[in-house]
Amino acid sequence: DLNKEVFNFLATASAKYDIGFWKPGSGIIHQIVLENYAYPGLLLIGTDSHTPNGGGLGGLCIGVGGADAVDVMANMPWEVKCPKVIGVRLTGKLSGWTAPKDVILKLAGILTVKGGTGAIIEYFGPGVESISCT
Repeated sequence: DLNKEVFNFLATASAKYDIGFWKPGSGIIHQIVLENYAYPGLLLIGTDSHTPNGGGLGGLCIGVGGADAVDVMANMPWEVKCPKVIGVRLTGKLSGWTAPKDVILKLAGILTVKGGTGAIIEYFGPGVESISCT
């Protein structure tokens, strides 16, 4: 089975180079990142579109394409344009059935894809005390 061969190769290479490897069925990657890798001050580069989710724990987590990931893994210099920072001041508490994702969806509607591309969105203020990063 091709998938088994690929996963065996990845597991072997990961063990050889001391790289974390999570077997199929371990869970969805952005939750694995939150539970096992993300921490304040971390710089994390990942190929999953949910990589920035790790920023909820205070790291700078950037999603990249495969070619950039190969460069990073080969210890080659990696460059990124300095992103614009969009600050969102949160006050009060979420009420009822409102979830942190509702805040994100509202902001996405305001910014549109074009407005948020290449940006870091930082949530701050007293309102962040009442929300989780998951």
